[in-house]
Amino acid sequence: QDRCCHEGCTNNAVKGGVCKKHGAQVKQCSTDGCTKYAQKGGVCMKHGAQVKQCSKEGCTKYAQKGGVCMKHGAQVKQCSTDGCTKYAQKGGVCVKHGAQVKQCSKEGCTNQAKKGGVCKKHGAQVK
Repeated sequence: QDRCCHEGCTNNAVKGGVCKKHGAQVKQCSTDGCTKYAQKGGVCMKHGAQVKQCSKEGCTKYAQKGGVCMKHGAQVKQCSTDGCTKYAQKGGVCVKHGAQVKQCSKEGCTNQAKKGGVCKKHGAQVK
């Protein structure tokens, strides 16, 4: 799958060459009152969307890349700083090592903004 075209982003592109974080318009679950993203068939996983599970026998996690979950070998980028085991965010590094991420817009909050300019604590609806 193609990567988001936003500079430094390593997320998969969803629509229009960008990921959800950088503006891809995605549909919400069609179940009344549900605010989660539709996966397949217009519904979220909770309401019946069928998604691939890790192919490793006995594992119930969702497949990421290559049909397996991260625990069983899906390749994700790690921070390029020597000795760091966190996942890269932007520019090949994690937040601790310089990745520039947006902060929550609520006054005094230093959490990372997830959606709509706010963090989960202040109302961002994320998976």
